Amino acid sequence: MRVLTLTLLVAVLLPLPAGAVSESVTPWLLFTMGARSSGMGGAHVTEAEGADGIYWNPANLGLYLDGRSLTGMHFSPVPDLTDDVHFEYAGYAEQVEGIGGIGLNIMYLTYGESVATNDAGLTLRTFTSWEMGIGAGYGVQVSDRFSVGAGAKVLLSYLSPEIGELEEGQGVTWAVDFGVHGRRLGPLGLRAGLVIMNLGPALKFIDNGFPNPLPLNFRLGVGFDPFRNDTHRVTLAADMNKVLVRQRGGTNTEDFDVDPAWKALFTAWTDESLSEELKDAIYNMGVEYAFSEFVFLRTGWVQDSTGDITDYTYGIGMSYQGLRFDYAGYPQATGLDNVNRFSITYDF
Repeated sequence: MRVLTLTLLVAVLLPLPAGAVSESVTPWLLFTMGARSSGMGGAHVTEAEGADGIYWNPANLGLYLDGRSLTGMHFSPVPDLTDDVHFEYAGYAEQVEGIGGIGLNIMYLTYGESVATNDAGLTLRTFTSWEMGIGAGYGVQVSDRFSVGAGAKVLLSYLSPEIGELEEGQGVTWAVDFGVHGRRLGPLGLRAGLVIMNLGPALKFIDNGFPNPLPLNFRLGVGFDPFRNDTHRVTLAADMNKVLVRQRGGTNTEDFDVDPAWKALFTAWTDESLSEELKDAIYNMGVEYAFSEFVFLRTGWVQDSTGDITDYTYGIGMSYQGLRFDYAGYPQATGLDNVNRFSITYDF
């Protein structure tokens, strides 16, 4: 008996570092959320504002959230291969006087319809595979220049139901994020941020006892505005993303071992030399030009040596009375066209 799904196909083609991510599940947790960030090459640790801060850096909720913010994004991760794999993202955040910025978000990925067949090739059942994350974030300003934040999320994976002798491919786990942000640092007014993302226990599916680690991510970013006046603004930003997963052994439970996330935070840096570990990281760079905070032009660059992805990004946006529409083209994989991403944000 076998089950045909698009899960492995999607995981292989995501623009993520192949080595560490191939050892983890739920790689969609590392998607570039929001078309604004996608247009800027995924460099957004320091630039995320409003509800975007819940995902990118919860500390930003303490500094870059005025009133309330609502955002949503839609895109197809592998449009060249199938038209029924979709990703949806939505977030809401609010600044509470005397407390700080708080928010909620939801991420949903559907792999479309799959078919379960028996050894003779006869169809037993069709079903839809999906995964979801429901999270919350909190950020607070601790001084005029610094803020800190934290987030938590519940992760649900439904890859297959129980069909005959095939056990259910389902699992539930949780994870936390921690972030810090600093602004107006030095003569250039530099912004800097550091986030530890997806720190939580491995996901175990009902039909297999192997631990499947989450893509624990060490995310470091800097940004500044080399030019700004009442009409024009130019923003430059750069991020480094390093997925920290450490597992050893083969396919048998007797010799298969995965370091827990808290330990992998340190041991995953020691598999290779530090220079090789840094080479395996993803580097993101982005530029945004804003005219009267009304029209936005964006471009960026993604450098992923391990995943064999070196490509540019592009995007545009328009904002009016707190309502902003954004579009971006983001690299899918080497040899495939860029993915179109759309998002809408309302700050009120």
